[in-house]
Amino acid sequence: MDTASYLRCFLRELDGFRACLTKGDLTVPIAYREDPDYPLDLAGLAARVGAANLFVAATVTDFSGADSPPDGTPPKTPDDRAELVRWVEGTGEVLVMALDTEPGTPAWGFYTPPNAGHWQRSIAVETMLHRWDAEQALGEPGPLDPELSGEGITEVFDVLAPRQIGRGKAWPPDACIRLDATDTEDWWTFGPGDPVAEVRGTAADLLLLLRGRKTAYDEAFAWSGERNTALSVLKGPLT
Repeated sequence: MDTASYLRCFLRELDGFRACLTKGDLTVPIAYREDPDYPLDLAGLAARVGAANLFVAATVTDFSGADSPPDGTPPKTPDDRAELVRWVEGTGEVLVMALDTEPGTPAWGFYTPPNAGHWQRSIAVETMLHRWDAEQALGEPGPLDPELSGEGITEVFDVLAPRQIGRGKAWPPDACIRLDATDTEDWWTFGPGDPVAEVRGTAADLLLLLRGRKTAYDEAFAWSGERNTALSVLKGPLT
């Protein structure tokens, strides 16, 4: 996917998220938590989405070549629903202006490569997942874009998992597993050697598995080979 495609996806997913804020109960709990000890409601998720938009924009616009990241202090968010919706929309506009640039544009980053292209993909995938989180909390989870889901899976194996391993938060895989997307016919391997197990599902379901929204025991997945070994490889945390 190119820059324009990622930004179109981002705007589409942010619009879906905005719709949840407009009509939904802002106190409804969000099932997925990055921090298991920190419960999150829809209003709190909105604050995180807006803060992430501003942070990612700053990785490009405020980049000076230094190793230090831009200010990540969470901004104060409005309590009023209408103002919260407008604030989230505004952060999205700031982000699009910052990321509407060549993928190779230098930027600050946690990951390699530290450029705008990384953030274009990352924020589009992340916003899609948070839109799904919000819709699931409200009882109406919509579909995930298959192509963008595939990009998200690639990001896990090429960027996120290696970072977690490098930080000592996950063990390097000691076996290889294969993931097959039944709808896009894309496939990925993770780990050394030949695959000892395979899991099949749609690209969206595979992404939800890797990003902690579905379990390996969900009926959406078909397993073959050494499943227990595969589960140990995917235990992570990969993201």
